Amino acid sequence: MHRKKVNPKSDQVKVQFANWLSQVCLLVMPRFLYMIAGRGSAKTTDIQVDRLIEMAYDMPGAPVCWISDTYANLTKNVLSSVIEGLAMKGYYKDIHYTIGTAPKEYTEAEKQDLPPEIREHFWKPYNQLASYKHTMIWFTGLNITFASLDRPASLAGRNYVHVFGDEVKYFRPDRVSNLLKAVRGYRAKYGNSVFYRGHTFTTDMPNINKIGEYDWIVKQAGRMSSKAIALIIKLGIVVNEAIQEYVVAAQEGNTEEKIKKQATWRRWVERWIAARLHKAGQTFYFVASSMVNIDILTPQWLIDALEADFDDTKTAIFSMKPELEAGERFYANIGERHFYHDGNDPVWAERFGLNEQEDCRILRYLDRSKPLEGGADFGNMNSLIVAQPSGKKYRCLKFHHTLSPDWIRELANDFIQFYKPHNEKILNLYYDRAANNYKKAGQDLASQLKKAIEHDADGKRTGWKVILMSEGQGNIPQPEEYPFMQELLSGNNRKMPQLLIDYFHCKPLRASLQDAKTRKNSSDQIVKDKSSEKLPIKRLPLESTNPSDAFKYLMMRKSWRKLVRGAKKTIGVDAGVV
Repeated sequence: MHRKKVNPKSDQVKVQFANWLSQVCLLVMPRFLYMIAGRGSAKTTDIQVDRLIEMAYDMPGAPVCWISDTYANLTKNVLSSVIEGLAMKGYYKDIHYTIGTAPKEYTEAEKQDLPPEIREHFWKPYNQLASYKHTMIWFTGLNITFASLDRPASLAGRNYVHVFGDEVKYFRPDRVSNLLKAVRGYRAKYGNSVFYRGHTFTTDMPNINKIGEYDWIVKQAGRMSSKAIALIIKLGIVVNEAIQEYVVAAQEGNTEEKIKKQATWRRWVERWIAARLHKAGQTFYFVASSMVNIDILTPQWLIDALEADFDDTKTAIFSMKPELEAGERFYANIGERHFYHDGNDPVWAERFGLNEQEDCRILRYLDRSKPLEGGADFGNMNSLIVAQPSGKKYRCLKFHHTLSPDWIRELANDFIQFYKPHNEKILNLYYDRAANNYKKAGQDLASQLKKAIEHDADGKRTGWKVILMSEGQGNIPQPEEYPFMQELLSGNNRKMPQLLIDYFHCKPLRASLQDAKTRKNSSDQIVKDKSSEKLPIKRLPLESTNPSDAFKYLMMRKSWRKLVRGAKKTIGVDAGVV
């Protein structure tokens, strides 16, 4: 049968692009969505945002939560992607939703200028909100609390009807289990919604060879009924066709036909919803590669990715399960015991909201009355690790970095802003001797960083004093680094400090130590493979060896190098450490 087509140029419709995977997710709209999709597949800007918009209308006034691994990642990356996706679909900040602030109070005259749907709902959360700091509020009253695993108290004592999470491969299973306990309540109000007490979890393929990546989402595959999902998709297609017929009748101005098509559309929507509410159809699990969005990414993007690093491409782009690795890690003794998860001060974690910038008061183990120590490395990525000794323990507290074209000034600005409340403004800086090599040419990078921290962009003194600790030191050969790090990380040398690294605030350092590989030099000695530093700029923070080099300069100071060189016992690798 011939079906009339919707006129895409009509004022009654808006044309938007969506890749086929996004369209399938729109047809299914399940209670539980578990999606593993490659880099650039529009997981957040399309798939997650589409579900968020649907819930705003389906559960007006409802409380939901959005979880990230760190609050910094949430505010800098996740939230910006959500805002971008909403804007592409015609929803704008301070018109359709607010972030971190209470909704604006409108006069009666101002209300008349608002779109009809906003006047109808007009900011009516069903739950009581004690604070707006961590919340996005929609014009329908749907309110999204943004929280993170490095701030576990942010969800305590609250009830939510749905949970969102992106890049969930970084979510520890025990913490996922705890946060899901908060998805409860309000059954009388929202129990009939398809989305009630559901999950929306997306990520790229987890690599269990890496510290801090978990594959619990892969295990959700067994919860899905392919037969039930196929039925929902068929019903969704019929609903879509019925909507098109209704829109055509509206465009033609045929009132009688419009009423008939609307009734047909609503009957099929009821059947579609019933199938989605049925237990068998509540879970949709899917694995897809970045190829689903190749029309936007372009084939050249894929070619560049293949040429850059095929090992990473297999998991991050093609969503292939990783193979187990053994005997390749440069920092072979690095393990979970070297990381602590409670580095945030809970009082200050609550005070810093979505519209506020964290500073050093968030760091629980920072002693603001004592000097800081730093390890720096320079290049396309400039890394600065800030640490502080505390008795026998040595804590890496925070990792700062800039990416080209940002340079030393921007790195210093980040440091100055974050540590503004620090009282003892002394930084003992360790760095590569090569950073001094260009002193005669006026390009001494270590001295540039020292000057940039001690003086702001206008040349005014900041109150900081940076002491260059590596002046006159000899070269640190790579073959020496390998045994030194095995000794340090093994924990067997009692004269060495007990290393502890903030799991969340030093995420790039954690990834760099975990991923650095070995190679043999011309003398058949074990050295670090630094080929990752040639990757595209955006991939450097979590894949480059640059952070581990900053760590090398921080730890391999003269006094600690002597402790390893003087050790009598053989340096070994803990075979059981992954």
